[in-house]
Amino acid sequence: MTNDQIIKGCLKFNPTARKVLYDKYASQMYSICMRYANSKNDANDIFQQAFYLIYKNLSQVKNPEALSGWVKRIFVNTALEVIKKNARFSNVNNIEPLVDSNENLNFAIQNIGIEELAALIQQLPEGTRMVFNLYAIEGYSHKEIAKDLDISIGTSKSQLFDARKKLKEALISSQIITKEI
Repeated sequence: MTNDQIIKGCLKFNPTARKVLYDKYASQMYSICMRYANSKNDANDIFQQAFYLIYKNLSQVKNPEALSGWVKRIFVNTALEVIKKNARFSNVNNIEPLVDSNENLNFAIQNIGIEELAALIQQLPEGTRMVFNLYAIEGYSHKEIAKDLDISIGTSKSQLFDARKKLKEALISSQIITKEI
């Protein structure tokens, strides 16, 4: 089925179209849920809530070719809403821009297995994990992160710095990179 057929079928409550939509996105979107959630149960809650919102708001999709981006955005926004309900961020103001100048750390992160990286990210504290996911994986700017998480830009930068530091420590302790790097 094409995206247009899937959307039209779902809007008519066609079970086949709903199953096609679910099958098309379920595994990829569940991995997004796992990246943001504190536990598998939280990931399942985010997953269910996001699919509910997708089916409920599918009529808002104006361009069927943009369906995958729209679905991903629903999942990310749902994850953020769930996390914001429980999140406690410390506010840090007037921080100088924090840049990870360690290119070898970036190289190590890019060259480990996806499952291994996901496991390392999952171990990060909630605030740093959210900011790292949004910045490094989703491509959000610090300004967008600050707005979405209701934190300052400085806090976003600080949380990203902390995430990179903790990932580096985890990579060193698992001997993926050495301290000399």
